[in-house]
Amino acid sequence: MTETYEHSVRPGSAALSVLSFIGLGVLAAFLWQVAPSFVLLMAIPALIACIWQVMSLPKYGIRITPSTWQLLGVEDDFVIPTSQISYLRIQKRDETPIVGLMLTDGTEIRLPTEFLPDLKQLAREAAARNVPVQGLA
Repeated sequence: MTETYEHSVRPGSAALSVLSFIGLGVLAAFLWQVAPSFVLLMAIPALIACIWQVMSLPKYGIRITPSTWQLLGVEDDFVIPTSQISYLRIQKRDETPIVGLMLTDGTEIRLPTEFLPDLKQLAREAAARNVPVQGLA
């Protein structure tokens, strides 16, 4: 176990973004020979927008430290102190499991399964930080 465990994902496909940037670049290079003003007006701003879009993608995930659980990309990085967590509840259903943090005051915080790590890995990290795990068989 490391001091801090972090699992993060980015939406979309990096390969598709790179491919679209290369395609726009090749098109701009070809059109530069025919109509440089068109490239300056249309293709270069499109390339800049493509770069900006790739760089500004949000990062979703979870960061677990000994003192906090932090949900990345949710409500400006939602932070839950470990001392307020009663247990981690994992309920396996048909295809999508239900994962939630049960707090000491009885409320449950559902964790989005789209950006969580493998459930066994999540259970190991929780157990390593003295958070009991219920429901994982």
